[in-house]
Amino acid sequence: MVDTGVLLDRASLLLEQGRVHDAEVAAREVLSREPYNDMALALLGRCAYEGGHFKDGMGFISEALALRPEHSFYYYLLAFGHYQLGEYATAVDYLATAQSIHPDIAEYYGLQSFVLLAQQQWEPALEKADEGLYWEADNLTCLNARSRALNKMRRNGEAIETMQDALALDPHNEMTHATVAWNYLEKGNHKEAQHHFREALRLNPNSDNARTGLKEALKSNVAPYRWLLQYHFWLHNKGKKWRTGSPIVLYILFRLASAGLSAAGAPKELVFLPIGLYLLLVMTSWTINPIANFVLLFHPLGKHAISAAEKWSAITVVSAMVSGLTLLGLGLFTNLFDGTAYANTIFFGALTLLTLALPLGELPYPLRWRGTTRAQKIALALVVLGATAFAGMFFLPGSLVLFTIYLVGFIVYNWTGLFR
Repeated sequence: MVDTGVLLDRASLLLEQGRVHDAEVAAREVLSREPYNDMALALLGRCAYEGGHFKDGMGFISEALALRPEHSFYYYLLAFGHYQLGEYATAVDYLATAQSIHPDIAEYYGLQSFVLLAQQQWEPALEKADEGLYWEADNLTCLNARSRALNKMRRNGEAIETMQDALALDPHNEMTHATVAWNYLEKGNHKEAQHHFREALRLNPNSDNARTGLKEALKSNVAPYRWLLQYHFWLHNKGKKWRTGSPIVLYILFRLASAGLSAAGAPKELVFLPIGLYLLLVMTSWTINPIANFVLLFHPLGKHAISAAEKWSAITVVSAMVSGLTLLGLGLFTNLFDGTAYANTIFFGALTLLTLALPLGELPYPLRWRGTTRAQKIALALVVLGATAFAGMFFLPGSLVLFTIYLVGFIVYNWTGLFR
């Protein structure tokens, strides 16, 4: 019979090689002999993490911690799980305990730096990364975190130098390639970003971070998406208040421009131009993601990068927009907009289809009511209301009651979306 110590070593090695199932089998064999073996429980937790099952993994690691409360690594593992779930305050608490037991382990400071980055605290994140590098100058987690912090602080030269050091230490590290790629993407160099994301996925095909990044880099081949992505990065770096307030500020500025043109006696078309540009910007920012996903459907790599839900969303959103534009074009080029009830039906029907593109992009896949977020429930209700309003226009030409109700719901949905 193989010794349990040998089995544990084998399980650890298998996990490092990415053979998660085999590692789990070995760890469970140890537990079948020694039900209270904390190392085997921790290994099971790490296996669960690899599959993205963080709550299950934390359950195993908590059991290991109860058996061996003085082991700092278990606090670190729990902190990592909470970080992945977005529970940053809890992650910081566990890291503080781990550091109080072993203050000289660089990896703990590296994770803390990434937690601070997630909280948009760039300076403290840099300080923690540097603190970790004091204990271990070639720690890749700290180097990656340091580069991200420097990049966010616009200290580009130092960020590049840090990543060159990291790549020199380990040119085959997927996390380092992913960090380099995100830095390039944030700087607008989507071609270089694609190269490094592909390399990261070659080294670790299961990297969600690299897969998400590659998808964004591929969508950046669509110029409007690339511009809006840069705007998104800029807003994200500014903080939540900027993200909430910028659409309102833009609306006020466009309204002032329109009012100024009106006061100056400009033609009616010119007066409405700023408002039209604002609406175009808003509509583009809300629909560009599914539109870019639709373009990816025809890309040899892109069609494998997006999920089934994203494919469904892309097709429905683009279908609604094309149908709306077709109906609008039909009315414009056949002189149907002459003020009659039928003309109103064509115009408002086209407007309904175009605006439906927004809530369609929020729908869950497959369609369901239970187990969805509040935003998805509101979007589903709005789509049903919009479809009913569209059908009602043709059964009751000239009646815009349902359309008015839908339009009010649409406006409320989008304005409240700023605060969701």
